[in-house]
Amino acid sequence: MKKKTVLLLVVGLLLCFVTTVRAESSNVVKIGSDVTIEEGTKVHNVLAFGGQVTVDGVVENNIIAIGGSVVLTKTAVVSGDVFTLGGIIVRGRGAEVHGDITEINADDISAAIANALSEEWEGWSWIFAVVSISVFLGVLLLTILIVLLIPKPVRLVASAVKEKTFKVTIWGIIGLVLVVPLAVLLAVSVVGIVLIPLEMALVLCAVLFGFIAVSQLVGRKLFTILKRQDQSMMKETIWGLIILWLIGWIPYVGWMVKMCVIVIGFGGVLLTRFGTTQHM
Repeated sequence: MKKKTVLLLVVGLLLCFVTTVRAESSNVVKIGSDVTIEEGTKVHNVLAFGGQVTVDGVVENNIIAIGGSVVLTKTAVVSGDVFTLGGIIVRGRGAEVHGDITEINADDISAAIANALSEEWEGWSWIFAVVSISVFLGVLLLTILIVLLIPKPVRLVASAVKEKTFKVTIWGIIGLVLVVPLAVLLAVSVVGIVLIPLEMALVLCAVLFGFIAVSQLVGRKLFTILKRQDQSMMKETIWGLIILWLIGWIPYVGWMVKMCVIVIGFGGVLLTRFGTTQHM
């Protein structure tokens, strides 16, 4: 019962945004279940989270599978790209792919995702699921508020991350490394001790702000792949946030991706001074 409640909550939230991608009936979007394109069927795009994509028919644009594999049978025709994160791509003899094939996999991803969605949520796994969803909902709410109230700083940070990736990475690494030494220096004096909570609050805000900016880039890239450019900044950011959250469930890969996002996002915030200046 608990597991069903959590899944209904997540599905209800995601369905609010799935409609933006399903505007055309020939776009197929599935969350937590498999996708099968039958022979003789033609669709524009296929997007799957936590499920396997099997293609016997025609996909006019792209196939994206997050946390699942892609199987292309001998009758499959894909005019665009095929991308999977956390799965493998199986291409049968005779299958046609006119775009790029990109595969980023990790061991036992399918089993791990299946366990996460099974009836066996008990003990710490249940607690972890509740905490993860609660954190996601909190970050989602803050993201909506920030994008609505101060969209320009988010754009500036995102631009810095996109155009100066190496530079913001260096800034992010140096900034995070200096957090603890700075706190130690502040602890030397009475006034400094009072400022330590302020330092921690600023670091937390910078990390969150940077994460939101990178989410916007991820969402924009998603819509570019789906050939649905010119989406609103809100849609791009929310979809990017959803993708990063889902990636976080992937063993081994998930936490590394999130750490990279935190580092480059934090660096982008430092480089642009919280999105108040253009990056140099």
